[in-house]
Parts: sequence; structure tokens; C-alpha cells
Amino acid sequence: MDAPSTIPFPLELPVVRRGEHWVARAGERELRFTNLDKVYWPEEGYTKADLLTYYLNVSAVMLPHVEGRPLTLKRMPEGISGPFFYEKNAPAHTPPWIPRITIASEGGRSIDFVTVSDAADMLWVAGLGCIEFHPLHARGPDQSRPDYAFFDLDPFPPAGFAEVRHVARLIRTVLERFGIRSYPKTSGATGMQIMVPLGRTLDYPTVRGFVGAVSDLVHAADPDTTTLEWEVKRRTGKVFLDVNMNREGANIAAAYSVRPEPGATVSAPFRWEELDDIEPAAYTMATMPERIAAAGDPFAPVAEGTPQDLGPALEALEVQPRPARRFPTDRPSGPAAH
Repeated sequence: MDAPSTIPFPLELPVVRRGEHWVARAGERELRFTNLDKVYWPEEGYTKADLLTYYLNVSAVMLPHVEGRPLTLKRMPEGISGPFFYEKNAPAHTPPWIPRITIASEGGRSIDFVTVSDAADMLWVAGLGCIEFHPLHARGPDQSRPDYAFFDLDPFPPAGFAEVRHVARLIRTVLERFGIRSYPKTSGATGMQIMVPLGRTLDYPTVRGFVGAVSDLVHAADPDTTTLEWEVKRRTGKVFLDVNMNREGANIAAAYSVRPEPGATVSAPFRWEELDDIEPAAYTMATMPERIAAAGDPFAPVAEGTPQDLGPALEALEVQPRPARRFPTDRPSGPAAH
């Protein structure tokens, strides 16, 4: 029996029905799924089977962006309109073949994170009701140095994506002045992230200092469009530059991750030449496989993590290490509307 998908994906989810479960084989591993016919997106009628089938179809291009990274699990077993909860430790029923990464926390205890190494691992994570993939900023157990710096652009109404595009151009201009390569992606909601691969050459305080110094320049150039304010009520109508997301333990939705938003939008990498034409709502679970087939992976250099020499920029901008703002619980992606 075919999986209860509603979207005509290039590849079908290879499962068979056994009682209350749907079963797939991956070598010697058996994956068991429940509730594949559950509707996760009520307006569109998209099901849990659609979600899993999407991840199967994009796994080859998405895997390099999540492989070997600790994942914070945001579980939404009733879909985008239902309750959700976070898990950092691997659930008790995690199969022994699912890879884990153990990281010491500030309190002296260890967190046993789930990670992924292949498409079967990705499907198991999605089968938990994890619509999104939230990897940490570095691979492996050593989280002291991120693989990239990034600029997190978060518009507050009535500012919208037109303003995000404008601010992205300003950031790109500053980075290009120093010969720094950067790669943009939509957040999958209303914002954008601009990634700067580092190859783990800088620690977090220095990365925050760099992102903060560039953000300060951009804000000085256009204070009417941008804001660095921490009080949410003071961000109205502007694009918030969230420097603090560059901190150990924080995370954002991965490239190609589905978001729990209307339309099943996806965090979509794109090329700078496409900036004028990008509309976040156009990149969805239904459209991304075709997009990937046509455009490949514009974000491949981010996954490769080739180091860049930020020395001239750090010197010219007089970058100083910047402390992180700490919150009671680090959770993914900042404001929900972002």
C-alpha cells in the first residue's frame, strides 16, 4: 500500500502497512512509523507522510547541512496547529543505530543529542513529529567554535521581505568590501539568514564581535530600516539584526528544513543574483524538489565550511569579543514569526 501522501513527489516513501504501523527497510534497519495519514497542515491537507516523503526526496542535498550536528528536537505530533515540546536528550525509545553526540552542559551534566548520518536517520527524526531540523552551529562534541558566522534578519511588521532584501544588500556590500564570501537563505517564514563559512577558525565571542560590528555599520547607514533593540516593542516596522543568535547552544532551522508555517514553507538557499526575485512563500515542501533539481545546492560552500581569513575585517572594524545574552532556555530560531 502506498503511503498516504498528497503531494506528487519524484520519489515515493517506500513503506508498507503492518497493522497500526507503516514499515520501511533500510539495509538491516527497520523504520516503523505511525499516523502517516495524520494531517499536519490543515488548510493544505498535507500529511505526516508528505513531510517524510519530502525529507526523503531532499535528503541527498540536505544531509551535508545536518550530518554530525547535534539536533534540538521540536516535536509537533499533532501538526502545525497542535501543541509542541522540545527535547535535547535522545528519547528513551531511540534505536541503537541512531547516532548520538554527548555534550557537557554548563551545569556539569551531559546532554545526549541525536544526530543524523544518512536518509534513514533523517526519516526517523521526522517520524517523531519533528517538522523542523534544528542543528547546533558546530559539528561534533566540541561546540566552542562555530562552523560559520551568520546574520539573522527578522522583520517586524509593517516591515516585510522588501525591507529584508534591502538590509541584505547592505550586509553583502560590507562583506564584499573585505572579500568575504557569504550565502543567503530564506528563514522559511518572514526573515533571512546570511551565512559566512569559517571552518571553526574563531570562537563565539569573536564571531559575535564581527557580526555585531558589521550590524552596527549597517544600522548606522540606515537606522530607519534596521534595529538592534532588545525590547520587542521598539522593533516595530524595522528589520531586527539578531547578533546574539551566534552563541553556543543556539540554533536555527537548517537549510531545506520545512517550517511549521502555512503553506509548508521551507528554509530555501538561493544565490545573491536571485535576491530581487525571491519570495519566501514560493519555496515550499511541494516546490523544493523541483527547485533543487534545477538549481542544485547554492549552500554547498556552507556545508563544506572552507575557512576564510577574516583578519583584515577584524582589524579594520576593530572587532572586540562580545559577550552573549543568556536566556533561561536556549530554543530554536528566535521569534516564532521569524
